[in-house]
Amino acid sequence: MNTISYSQNSEEIKDSTKVYRNIYDFSRKSKTSEFFYHLFFNKRALQKKPSSQVSPKNTKPEINHIKHKGKIIRNIYIDSYDPFGYSLNDTLKKPRKKIEKIGNSTHIKTRKFTIKNLLLFKEYEEYDSLKIVESERLIRRQRYTRRTQIEILPTNSADTVDVSVKVLDSWSLLPNGNLSTNQGDVKLTERNLLGLGHQISGTYKYRFEDHQKTISSRYSINNIKNTFISIDLRYNNDFDKNSNRTVGINRGFYSPLTKWAFGANFQNATQKYSFDQVIADSIVVQDTKSQYEDYWIGRSFKIHNDNSYKSRTTRLITSLTFNKRIYKRKPEPTIDLYNYYSNEKNIIGLIGVSSRQYYQDKFLFNYDIIEDIPYGETYALTFGNQEKFGINRLYLGSKIAYGRKYSFGYLSGSTEFGSYFNSGKAEQSAIKFEFNYFTNLIPLGRWKMRQFVKPSFTWGNNRLNSEKDLLTLNNNMGIEGFSSPITGTQKWVLNLQTQTYTPGNWNGFRFSPYFNATFGSLINNDVSFLKTPIFSKFSIGFLINNDYLVFNSFQISFSYYPSIPFDGNNIFKTNSFENSDLSISDFQISKPYYINYE
Repeated sequence: MNTISYSQNSEEIKDSTKVYRNIYDFSRKSKTSEFFYHLFFNKRALQKKPSSQVSPKNTKPEINHIKHKGKIIRNIYIDSYDPFGYSLNDTLKKPRKKIEKIGNSTHIKTRKFTIKNLLLFKEYEEYDSLKIVESERLIRRQRYTRRTQIEILPTNSADTVDVSVKVLDSWSLLPNGNLSTNQGDVKLTERNLLGLGHQISGTYKYRFEDHQKTISSRYSINNIKNTFISIDLRYNNDFDKNSNRTVGINRGFYSPLTKWAFGANFQNATQKYSFDQVIADSIVVQDTKSQYEDYWIGRSFKIHNDNSYKSRTTRLITSLTFNKRIYKRKPEPTIDLYNYYSNEKNIIGLIGVSSRQYYQDKFLFNYDIIEDIPYGETYALTFGNQEKFGINRLYLGSKIAYGRKYSFGYLSGSTEFGSYFNSGKAEQSAIKFEFNYFTNLIPLGRWKMRQFVKPSFTWGNNRLNSEKDLLTLNNNMGIEGFSSPITGTQKWVLNLQTQTYTPGNWNGFRFSPYFNATFGSLINNDVSFLKTPIFSKFSIGFLINNDYLVFNSFQISFSYYPSIPFDGNNIFKTNSFENSDLSISDFQISKPYYINYE
């Protein structure tokens, strides 16, 4: 197999103090030589520990995979470290500050079997470089780990090796909260319950004006005994009595090496929906109650016979899903004129090719922490049958995605098409284009900077004449913080962000300033593209990182909206949200779905 190397090169550590010690000893033979010594050399540097005793910061030895090819893994050693005061690169480093020791004493380290369950290799198996690399990536993606390091150790036999897996934990107990003039909420999340990798969270909300309270909760098991089967239990509730209860059991294509994937999901929901265009100058609210169930299975096949990195991570994917939604209560026919909220059953199949690889970089969504950036290509065809509105409709769709790291930065793009067909006529068609670009890391003295650019375009044709089957710019569907009932059949959004990374920190927190500008427009078929208004948001804020905490990063921003229809002009908002706007899509093919038109 071709060599798969890590992104950081090893550095040879040498003790160079001996030379300077000899120079110092020679200088002491006369006052003249001693004078010139102090003129050019710093005596205090000799008092430091030899470099052979202190590992360099942020370095990791490169693994020579070819050297170990064909050998048998004899032992696997797993070590996890508390989040404060420890380093994977410097085993002599220990927590010294009292606050570090207190923090570690209240933290339960990730258990060894929790880490072992994430490994794709086992003892007494033949050494596989791709399994080593993928195992490290899978550990690194866990929200309760901060840094991961896998090393290959020699043994007294030329035919065997030992593997050392070291994990530096994150602080996994995360409090969060928001407070406004009319309500407040508190959320507490534990992402590594008892060191098992389980996640549990609870949210309590309180509204001051009428003293209403709501409680939401979630419990997730991410990996059951190395099967990578996850269980997700959720209960959500809000002040408008909207609630849903969800149970999910899933095993996705967690790695390009995964052969089988499957899942089952169940939901019971009570939801109020508002209709703004039925009665002029009024909003009509309707209650719904529904049950949803979904089952799917997928199989991955190797395409190429050679064992190169790209060949082993390029797979033929086939998958099939069945789902249905039954409404126990739905809007009145005089309100939901097109019966948008009606019972439906869907059978959807997919066949495609996914080529999914990763390279490593730093200073993207975290500060100076290795991140795995996906690249590759995807080609997929989707076909299905929908039973809804009292008829059966054929569905056809496709997706193409491509991404690479170039000399000028990272660039990826995707295009999706999907449409229903009724008696040979295309209905509710949709096309989506999306691009994602960010520059290489640009040095600005001690600071660093990246520029992110993310444009997207969505087009629909022969959509239902219902406001529920149209596009909006609201929140994560367009412009964050934007809220307006305006709709359209076409939409474009351009997100620009200039992100800086500061050199200093305050108690582990790094406040990296950024500037964001987002533009978007909704277009209807009967209106010219040039005549549609462009809406925008301008934000300044901080990307906040903390090496010790479990979350990747979050943002605090102050935003200006020149205009929000039906809300006003020159609006200022303070936004606090996780940094997901500029996330990078994976080149993974999994459960088949209809194109998401929103």
